[in-house]
Amino acid sequence: MKILISLFLAGLTFARAETLKPLNDAAAWSFGDPAAWSWTQENGAPVLTLAKPSAFKPKVRSPFNLGWLKTADWASFTLTVEARLTKFDQGNNDLCLAFARQDDTRFYYAHLGEKADEVHHQIHLVDHADRRKITATQTTGTPWKPGAWHKLKLVHDTATGAIAVFFDDMTKPVLTAQDKTLDHGWIGLGSFDDLGQFRNLVIEGTKK
Repeated sequence: MKILISLFLAGLTFARAETLKPLNDAAAWSFGDPAAWSWTQENGAPVLTLAKPSAFKPKVRSPFNLGWLKTADWASFTLTVEARLTKFDQGNNDLCLAFARQDDTRFYYAHLGEKADEVHHQIHLVDHADRRKITATQTTGTPWKPGAWHKLKLVHDTATGAIAVFFDDMTKPVLTAQDKTLDHGWIGLGSFDDLGQFRNLVIEGTKK
């Protein structure tokens, strides 16, 4: 695992890599409940907002609030995005990064919850059944700050199955996993059951 983490820190090299800034194209996104989402502009850049809880109910235990980039099927990739949690209550508030989606009940997601426990602040696999954690290493939780934009990075290397998630500090992952169940699929943004915003999304990698 230490070797894989060092590769993440150095950055993956992609053959025939493509780079996308997909928040520039609202039509490229699919939502279980489009009414829960909105598009705005901030300093001339598009912002995707999960404005209210989604009415979408997944068939298995997995995030309720996800927007999927439906126009690209990614294999290995590096994703960076700025995210802001907009709902703070007494619960374990979160935002999520989802990837390798092959259908509504088959994908990975990184749950960036405030406090780590058996289901929060974990990397999960959804494989035609309720989510199952596959986390190898983790920190104690995600230090979201009210009103603040935070930089997130997700790296998925399908050749090795290595997954790493970074929060603000791009030199040390807050979550890692290694799993080769899924090797391609859509990328998604959202939350399990909270609210937030996303901007400056950049994806670099290879498509299936």
